[in-house]
Formats: sequence, C-alpha cells, structure tokens
Amino acid sequence: MRKNIFISLLLLAGATFAQSPPPPAEQPAAQEKPAETAPAHSVAEEMAALRPVLIGRKYLNQARQRLAVQLARISRNIGRGMDDPGPWVEDNALVVRDFFADVQIMYALEFKEAPQLVSHGMMKRWGMDPDRLHQRALANLDRAGEIDIKQVGKLPWLNVIETEDGYAASRVLLHWRWAELTLKLGDLLILGMPTRDVVVFTATQEPEKVEQLRETVYTVERHQGRPITRRLFQWTPQGWQVFEEMPALAPGPGTLDQPVQQRGEQ
Repeated sequence: MRKNIFISLLLLAGATFAQSPPPPAEQPAAQEKPAETAPAHSVAEEMAALRPVLIGRKYLNQARQRLAVQLARISRNIGRGMDDPGPWVEDNALVVRDFFADVQIMYALEFKEAPQLVSHGMMKRWGMDPDRLHQRALANLDRAGEIDIKQVGKLPWLNVIETEDGYAASRVLLHWRWAELTLKLGDLLILGMPTRDVVVFTATQEPEKVEQLRETVYTVERHQGRPITRRLFQWTPQGWQVFEEMPALAPGPGTLDQPVQQRGEQ
C-alpha cells in the first residue's frame, strides 16, 4: 500500500525514482555547466524574473558556492576583473530569510538561459531591502493564480500541487492561497515539501494516513533532486507550523541540483 502511494506520487509530480546509488552529499558548485556569455537584462526584466526559492538549511553552503561561481561569470562577461567587480558582485552574500524550522528562503532570477541566484549587491543595485525583495518575489509567483491540486491516484485523502514551472514548494509561501483552499478542504491541512518540485498534503489527521504521508515525504526527500526537508507542516490562520517533531531518521545524501522559485508568507 505505501509503495503504491509513493509510486503514484512520483508519477503525478513528474519525478523519476532513481534506482542508481544516491549522489555524493556535496556536489561542488564549480561542476555547474559553463554557460555562454549571458545576455544583458534590463532592471524591469530582472524584477519580472524574481522568484522566491525554498531551500533546506543544510544546503545553503552549496547555494553560496553556486552564487560565487555565477557572480564570477557575470564579472567576466561584462569585461571586469575581480579587482573591479561592479555593483552585482561588490556584496556577494546570498540573500536569505527564515521560513520555519530547517527551511529558509533564497531568491533567484528565472531567466530562460539559466536561473541566477540573488546576492545582497544585486538587491542594493535595485534599491531594495529584504522585505521589498520578498514581497516582489511573492507577487511575481502569485500572478499564476490559484494553486492547482490533484489527488494521488485512488487516494482521495492525498493531494499534490500541479505545476509546470518548477516552483511547487515555493507556493507554500502564498499563505492567502492556502486560506482559499481551506474553504474547500477544511481547516486542517498537513503538508510535506520534500523537494522543490514535490508538495504533498492531506486534510485528514488519521494516524495511519499521516504516517503514510510522512514516509512518502521521507522517501522522496532522500532519493530525489533539489531536496528541502522531511518535516511535516500544518496550516494555521497565523502561518505554517511544524506538525510535530520529526522522528529520528538517518539523514539523506541529497544534493542541491539547481535553483528554482514563490509570494506572500503569512
């Protein structure tokens, strides 16, 4: 039964279960595919491309390494040396804010050629502070409209978010959209976001079904790319809360594969 749940979830979420051994815990950012000279973008294009990205706290170092590689590439593309980096690189710290528990929020520009992580230098160049940046990213994500959900196979109590833009988990930040869902599904929503592309949730608190949800989240987080967390969260009118303490499970070997992006947090 639990195996069928997992298989059905992966099919609906567009994920492919990897039978090969899991990748190493740390994949150096330098292994990222080298890009051709990136086209210049206007500030308006950059603002329109801004998205929020949920990330597990333990993967932040990998994201910072990736940002350093991207900023170095930008410096080369605009013909500057690292002794004269320009405004994009002068403050190369990754912009990060807390979400809840072991999950944090970073930001990316979702360009067609490749996503670009956002640094403090870039944020200052736009004349923004972290709160304005966050609200703009959420507004961009919210333009997609209502959150589309679908039942998992023949399990009417289990749902996934359907999206083709790679920002399934980011939509957890659109709190008012989840408030709309409670009008259809009830006030009790228990949710897992094991990866950026997979969000699975239920409106029941039956122990057996919640345990099946937990095991599904654990398995997806361990074996799929772009992992976030194994924790379960519960919707409340004030914001998401940890549903209950996560049981002691061996940490997975997941890696940060590639950035993606979400709007209003509480």
